[in-house]
Amino acid sequence: MDFVTLCSPNARVSLDLRVGHLRDYSVFHNDRWHSPLHSAAWIDDEDTMFPDDLPKVERYLSGDFLCAPFAQSDVEVAPFHGWSANSRWDCVDETSRSEARFRLRKTVMGARVEKQLRCANDAPLLYQTHRFIGGSGALPVAHHVLTRMEAGGRISHSPKCLATTPDSATEPGLNHLICPATSVDPTAFPSRSGTTDLTRFPIADVHEDFVVLIDAPDTRLGWTAVLRDAEDDIVFVLKDPKVLPVTMHWYSNGGLTTPPWNGRHRNVLGIEDGCSGLHCGHRASLAPSKLTKMGVPTALALDPAGSVAIRHVIGAVQRPVGWDRVAHIELNGDVLRLEGSSGESLGIRFDGSFFEGPE
Repeated sequence: MDFVTLCSPNARVSLDLRVGHLRDYSVFHNDRWHSPLHSAAWIDDEDTMFPDDLPKVERYLSGDFLCAPFAQSDVEVAPFHGWSANSRWDCVDETSRSEARFRLRKTVMGARVEKQLRCANDAPLLYQTHRFIGGSGALPVAHHVLTRMEAGGRISHSPKCLATTPDSATEPGLNHLICPATSVDPTAFPSRSGTTDLTRFPIADVHEDFVVLIDAPDTRLGWTAVLRDAEDDIVFVLKDPKVLPVTMHWYSNGGLTTPPWNGRHRNVLGIEDGCSGLHCGHRASLAPSKLTKMGVPTALALDPAGSVAIRHVIGAVQRPVGWDRVAHIELNGDVLRLEGSSGESLGIRFDGSFFEGPE
């Protein structure tokens, strides 16, 4: 069995057990189903030629997955983005049709890794918890949510204090954004065209870019909202910024031409909430950097005698008439409220205790 499918009246999702990637996630809102996540065109294409050294994270690139460690695995031997995104998971407890727990067959830094998925019964939401049980040391971690916009859209965030790019481009020569560069204004980031507005998508034609946004101090709920024009919906992700203090954006727009990419991976945005350095790999994320000098942690400390948890939510709603962006998202008890640019609001039911759960 390669897939386990969970479903509720408001959400359904499959987990690819070969690599731990979400597949075919959809939610029901305002009398129709929405598909917020992207899967690469080649994952089920039998005619695609794959290089022998292609990591499984790229072979089965889909939806969302846990990176542990994020980027290069150069402390403990593992593929790019770690065993959590490249290796087999087992279903160890299917609580109901809408909820199940999974376990990674391999350990990460000595830790057992478990994944809990829950499709909300009363809202268009997917709750995810990843737990590292035992282990020692620290490692950079991140979610890797992928969405696609056929005709562009607008990107909004909880307050950020800085946007920054790595010292060198992740795909040299294909980047539109200047590396390295920083800006406190996400609407005016240094780029090959002068400045670029990171709140609008796309930011360029035929390019591959990576930028890190750092959460403002005292932010209670971290969020990213993507208003997709052609899809006429709003995709949003939620996090605890104390655990995942940065949000990394991967802009993938036809720049990669080697197999299996072949220039066809276009209009894709990666929303990568994490605790990591600037796409620099495990070893570098453990060292002092410009982020750590700002007081931003870049690695998650494991607990040899206990566990540490990462909690994350992915949802989508139909775009309310007249909304051109999301101005604010807040959690009030058991209601999650999205606010438009003109003050209109949309509320959905939410498990208010989710981010306060035990380690």
